[in-house]
Amino acid sequence: MTGVKSKWWTGLMFLVLVIGIIGCSSQVEETTKNKPSSPVATEEQPADSAAKTQVIPTVNGDVEIPANPQRIVTQGYLADFLALGIKPVGAPDYELESPYVLDLVEGVADIGRIDGGSVEKILSLEPDLIVTVGGDEKLNEQYRKIAPTLIIPYGTYDNVHEEITAFGEILNKQKEAADWLSQFEVKVKSAKDSIQGLVQEGTTFSNFSLFGKDWYINGDGVNRGGQAIYQQLGLKAPDIVQKELIDQDKDTVTVSEEKLADYAGDYIFLDLSNGGSLDETSPVWSSLDAVKNNRVFKLDGERFWPYDPLAVEAQVQEIANMIQERFGQTEH
Repeated sequence: MTGVKSKWWTGLMFLVLVIGIIGCSSQVEETTKNKPSSPVATEEQPADSAAKTQVIPTVNGDVEIPANPQRIVTQGYLADFLALGIKPVGAPDYELESPYVLDLVEGVADIGRIDGGSVEKILSLEPDLIVTVGGDEKLNEQYRKIAPTLIIPYGTYDNVHEEITAFGEILNKQKEAADWLSQFEVKVKSAKDSIQGLVQEGTTFSNFSLFGKDWYINGDGVNRGGQAIYQQLGLKAPDIVQKELIDQDKDTVTVSEEKLADYAGDYIFLDLSNGGSLDETSPVWSSLDAVKNNRVFKLDGERFWPYDPLAVEAQVQEIANMIQERFGQTEH
């Protein structure tokens, strides 16, 4: 693993631990999205001037922020700002090293991880707005003493459209948001058209992760390209995945290896993360039809861990490319 990749994965896994993306216990075997209402801006406008501030409803109550913030620090939403043409003054190291933003982040300061060490660095940047996934209320209190702080928890948004639209409202960039989404839709349609006719009707696709020693089944949310696979490209999930995850609005469930066959589709997308080491000779794994018929797509964790709009945009094309290459070789 390269140094950059290791740092990206370590940073993102640290975020996972801080905000509780994946929790494992003997009693709970699923991670469910926490979906507070998406922030919507309301202006506070003096009678004799343009709006100076706006009020954003959040999970922690209303927060008054500048109508047009100039110095933004973000934790978890760097790509959203960049997509709308705004360059924050600071962001965590793992976000800066996402492959989807590398050519867009020159001049954005590295604030480190979401921990106590970030506070002093954020203070030095003199932000007028902090936008964070939150997770540690003690840290949030320190951030609020520095600047107005919006806490938008992980899992607030179901899809790219909701997320970009919400940030367009928060930043008074509604036109930019609409334009970006229009271009996104064109790219998604092109990717879908490129695999039209290659995937036979009824073909199913599973999205598995081996995280350390634990197996996860991913739905159509933020986990490992799930939105690109299911929501955007419209690939069909196995019925059990549809019923237990997608219809229930769950990002992921953890299962024992012995249960993999229950969730395995005709094709499997596979992510190995956090030291996950696949035993390809395992009786369970090697017995799966998708494995026996060379129908497993291995995902690059560096490219399929990010779940922001820029990542989803790129993942849509990458998944389409995988299908074109594999189906073109094996079924035509």
